[in-house]
Amino acid sequence: MAAKTVRKKKPSELDELRARAAKALGTSEKEAELRALRELLASLPAAPEKKPAPQAAPGNPLPQRLYLMLDGRGLDGRGMPVEVIDLPCVIGSGRNCNVWINSPQIETRHLQITHGDEGWLLEDLGSEHGTFFEDRKITRCVLEHGDEFRLAGYLRLRAELR
Repeated sequence: MAAKTVRKKKPSELDELRARAAKALGTSEKEAELRALRELLASLPAAPEKKPAPQAAPGNPLPQRLYLMLDGRGLDGRGMPVEVIDLPCVIGSGRNCNVWINSPQIETRHLQITHGDEGWLLEDLGSEHGTFFEDRKITRCVLEHGDEFRLAGYLRLRAELR
């Protein structure tokens, strides 16, 4: 009867990196990992703080208004403001859209904005190139003041509630 050979499991890349860092620093693997994470966090840019949405005066019968700032154009560099009036507000390259964007990467009906119980809602209409929020492709999102989206990966769209 032949003796059974025991195969050692190959360590994962994470385990190898922990071991190499611990050896180089002369500490435990946990301490080496903690130091590395602290250094990585210190080297990252600070996350932009969202400004709270301006609140309407108490007793003001007017609903909160939504403005879209497109692609950093405009006199102040924040974007060209477009007030959302008609609902649903469809954004796309079709001439019958509420917000018309002349670009081959923007779908004819790229996304729409509506207002419901949750507040202002942005919904991608199945666009090929997508709608992104913080580098994540989204299909539906509740809008908050200062949210910035990218349409087709390049066109910036910023929401401002006033």
